[in-house]
Parts: sequence; C-alpha cells; structure tokens
Amino acid sequence: MMELDTRLEQLDDVFGSASASLLEHEVTDLHPSDMHRLETEHATAGYREGVTAAKGLTVQAGFDEGFSLGSAIGLRAGQLLGMMEGIVDALPSRRHEDADASTRLLKEAQNELTISKIFDAEYWAPDGNWTFEVVPSDGVQPVFSDVANAHPLIQKWSRTVAQQAELWHINPSKLDHDSGPHLDMAPIEPLLLTAPARTEQPLDW
Repeated sequence: MMELDTRLEQLDDVFGSASASLLEHEVTDLHPSDMHRLETEHATAGYREGVTAAKGLTVQAGFDEGFSLGSAIGLRAGQLLGMMEGIVDALPSRRHEDADASTRLLKEAQNELTISKIFDAEYWAPDGNWTFEVVPSDGVQPVFSDVANAHPLIQKWSRTVAQQAELWHINPSKLDHDSGPHLDMAPIEPLLLTAPARTEQPLDW
C-alpha cells in the first residue's frame, strides 16, 4: 500500500496534484471573461476620451466662430448707435419736430440694437446659423461683414441712420478724418474651423 502511495506521489510530481490541476482549470475558465471585461473597459475609456477630446475641439472652434461673427455684428450695431447719439447730441438747441423725432429714434435704436434682440431666435437657427438671407459681397461666399450687414435689424437702422444723416446734412465720411481710435481698425477674423486668416476670407461653416 505504501508502495502505491509512493508511486502516486511520483506521478503528482510529473503531472501535478489533482488540486493544483483543478485550480489551474478554474483560473483558465475565468480568463476569457476577464479578458472580455478588460477589453470592454478599455474600449469604453478610449471612447470617452475620444469624445471628450473631440468635444473640446468642437466647442473651441464654435466659440472662435461665434465670437468673430458676434464681434462683426456688434461692431456694426455700435457704429449705428454712435451715429444716432451723435446726431441727437448735436440737436439740443433745435426746437423742431424733426429733432424730437430723432430723439425718439435714438431710444428705439437703443432698445432694438441690443444683444437679446440681435441674437433672438427669430434670426438664428438652433445650430447657430443665420436664418436671414445673406448676399456675398464678392458674389461667391459671405464673410463676417456680409452677415452683419444682412441682419434685418442692422439693415433697418442703417437705412434710418442714412435718412437722419441726410436730413441734418451730415456727411458720415467726415468721421473717418478725426484722429481718435477707430473700432473698425481692429481685425475681425473670418469664420474658420482651422487656422485664422485674413478678414475677407469666405466663411466656412
């Protein structure tokens, strides 16, 4: 009997004990599921990282585009308000019906040429694109100034300011000869998804 046990122990040394073989079998059975779980976790982590990185780039590009376009529109609105304020400031000594009308127009312009009115959903789609017609000045593709000038409120007050300038015999071009700083001298970048370029480059939505 002892001789049989000795032989079995020798066989265990060669092939491994039953308990060790069973343990190895159990580990082997768990291995495929562990690999699948790890692959899934890594794939999920990689997907999230990719989405986060892409989102960051998209948000930054969208911010750059929106900022540049908003600057162009805001600049034009500021110019129109400045013209109306200049006209009204020059009329305090005039007791005239037209002077009173100009004062009322200034208040109306101050009410309409605001951020909330200019960027109202009436003029902009949910994706940030404009819903009004824009005609490219070069006949090919619109640039920021084209979009700004095509905005319905900008068009309305551009006509009104022109009428007021004609009424009071004001030459807007004379304003270009003063020595003060001009807002329109600040560069306004075109709408781009890549590298910035010159102001008159077509918009690339």
